[in-house]
Amino acid sequence: MIIFVICLGACATTKNAPVEPPGSLAARFQSDTTLFQEGYAQLSGEERPVDYSRAREAFGLLINKYPKSKWRNYAKSFLILMDEAQTAREQAEKEKQACIKIKALWEHTQKECRTDQLKAQGELSRLRKENEQLRQDSVQLRNENEQMKKNLEQLKRLEIELQRRDKVFR
Repeated sequence: MIIFVICLGACATTKNAPVEPPGSLAARFQSDTTLFQEGYAQLSGEERPVDYSRAREAFGLLINKYPKSKWRNYAKSFLILMDEAQTAREQAEKEKQACIKIKALWEHTQKECRTDQLKAQGELSRLRKENEQLRQDSVQLRNENEQMKKNLEQLKRLEIELQRRDKVFR
């Protein structure tokens, strides 16, 4: 950049340039050096905001109007750099959009997982209640079973007693 600034101050203007229509960029900047300086100033953003389209216009005019200018290769380089910067900005925007989509998908997946967890917790709670009910039923059936065993034993004893009495009365 320092070389450009030094070169900008030291370069001479090209003479016998064709006259451009009034109001055009070329009419305002008749020399290759002035066009290069304007393009560079549009990119530097020192005294005004960066304007890529005006810089592109100035460098393009320099390349077309002054094919033998010493600034031509620099102007081409700036155009290439602006194209690469634009491509990089577009790529960064695509990546940003992809990140936003991935983040949204992640958040959606997290919500689904939380929903599934809540459903699973609800199912677990229901299963626990059913398990508790089954345990209580099992305890009740065991008690009933024990009572039936006792009743059976008592019936057996009564039957044996009845058989003894029958034998005695016969």
